[in-house]
Amino acid sequence: MTEGSPGTGVPATLWARRWLLVMTTLGVGAAAAVLSLLLPPRYQAVTTIVPAMTPDRTPQFGLLNPSLEDLAFQASVRSGSSVMYPSIVRSRRLLEQVLAMQFPTGRDSPPRTLIDLIQPRGTGVTRMELAVRALQRRVDATLDRRTGVLTIRVDSRFPPVAAGIANALSTLLQDFVVHSLASQAGENRKFIEGRLRDVAVDLAHAEEELRLFRERNLRIGNSPRLLLEEGRLIRGVREQEEIYIALRRQFELTKVQEQRDVPVLNVLDVAAVPAFRSSPKRTVMVLMGLVLGFGLGAALVVAGNPTRR
Repeated sequence: MTEGSPGTGVPATLWARRWLLVMTTLGVGAAAAVLSLLLPPRYQAVTTIVPAMTPDRTPQFGLLNPSLEDLAFQASVRSGSSVMYPSIVRSRRLLEQVLAMQFPTGRDSPPRTLIDLIQPRGTGVTRMELAVRALQRRVDATLDRRTGVLTIRVDSRFPPVAAGIANALSTLLQDFVVHSLASQAGENRKFIEGRLRDVAVDLAHAEEELRLFRERNLRIGNSPRLLLEEGRLIRGVREQEEIYIALRRQFELTKVQEQRDVPVLNVLDVAAVPAFRSSPKRTVMVLMGLVLGFGLGAALVVAGNPTRR
């Protein structure tokens, strides 16, 4: 077998300098093991949320007269698309509220503000901006498009802090969505209530015109002009009555729906204090170190002993 022959040159070189290959592999593997021990452990807390099914309120609008259905204001409050929930969880508005909360770091340690744990240095706007960015890197929210389940994962060096942040985000998300829906329902109710007052005034005005006309014309008889004027006034009263009745029904529906639109989110699993670390994965790091060490050792052996014909 000649030196440098295909299929035998590199293996023979590696075997000849196997001590360097073994030492490099073990050295890099040992360095990876030491690094995995030096890295601070991190813990991950998980909570899952299921959006509640919103009942269909379309049949309720059948109570409106068909001729006025286009004029009725739809008071049904529909929840926003659940696709937005991950973005809401990681939004600055929610994260700033969490940063102001206090969480215990251990059994015997007093609670500390989250911003002091994440960004202990700095002041003012710069400190808050850095803290929000750091918290965004530690928070992950994913939505299963098939089942609609929202999963919130939070990483932290302290197990109680990870669970506390996850549960706080879950509560803030529910409060935000519920408040948003309640605000929309309240605006719908106020709009219909104001429109109802205006129609009541118009109805009273139309009735007053008809009363005055009949008082001035006690003997209408067969006068075409008076009969035509009386018919016009009667039609005006009836139109205002129909609008008033339709809006009154819609107003009652809106008040009921305003109370029925909560809650919209149900917590499936509350985040528990994690008992095991999520990182660093020491076994994986050692194995990767051994593979990297073997590759580095092989490269050193081959580079130190170039193939010659």
